[in-house]
Amino acid sequence: MKWIRLISLVARVALMVSLVFGFAFWIAQLLRWIGLLAFLAWIGFPGTHEALGTLGTLGLLILGGAAVSTKGSKRLGAGSILYALVVPAFGLTQTLILGGSLHWLIQAAHFLLGIGAMLLVRRIEQRYQQLKRTEQAETRARTLGKPYPPNIAKFARLAVAAHVALYRLSGGIIAGRAQHMPILLLTTLGRKSGKLHTTALVYMPDGDNFVVVASNGGQARLPNWWLNMRKNKQASIEVGRKRLKVSIQEATLEERQRLWPRVIAYHAGHEAYQERTPYPLPLVILHPEGAL
Repeated sequence: MKWIRLISLVARVALMVSLVFGFAFWIAQLLRWIGLLAFLAWIGFPGTHEALGTLGTLGLLILGGAAVSTKGSKRLGAGSILYALVVPAFGLTQTLILGGSLHWLIQAAHFLLGIGAMLLVRRIEQRYQQLKRTEQAETRARTLGKPYPPNIAKFARLAVAAHVALYRLSGGIIAGRAQHMPILLLTTLGRKSGKLHTTALVYMPDGDNFVVVASNGGQARLPNWWLNMRKNKQASIEVGRKRLKVSIQEATLEERQRLWPRVIAYHAGHEAYQERTPYPLPLVILHPEGAL
């Protein structure tokens, strides 16, 4: 992808400068600007004009060839290759097509062909960017709901178990904060196993309620604790030494508009997680219903 962008940039710059030189020469001829004609002769026009035009159309030819071999861009690539061959051929033969007082029409057509070549170069680059975004979105979508690899899943379970044990032993004094953010322990009933599962989550207080984000570390798959809670609707939490029964509620649109700016201000990592996730991260409000 990087080489596509580089070739596109070089080709567009070359075509742009070539067009500027050609337009300047055209205007100088029409208005008989001797000084401008002398300057163009000094910089080597028309040789410079032809060299830059050739470089630009060569870039278009390369990009067209790449597009032909790319799924979803074959027609664009074939058209670009044909166009890249027409532009220099037209430029080299324009003096033979229409001369005299009407030659300016051919010059105008040649100028428009150059603009068209620039637009095609840019279109191919945009097409590659679009295909890359689509591929990334499909890759993220394929990861939704898939389990972690066994080794990673085992390590994660051990890490969570150690975190929970330290939290409970110390009443949250140890393992009770992540940087400046407080941590609670959330216990849910497994939707498949029927067993209790406890995990540690950072939270944001909202009055008497606790707000947690089902971000799963930006892994583009919903965390198990949230899937469990969606089915069972209830859970329990531990905040320090307190154990509370809670009911759950996913934030409404209005609540999300109020809470999300506070959430990302409280924990900037959630904003990065959202950028990597193809769906809105659920904001979960835990309502305490009494001590356990």
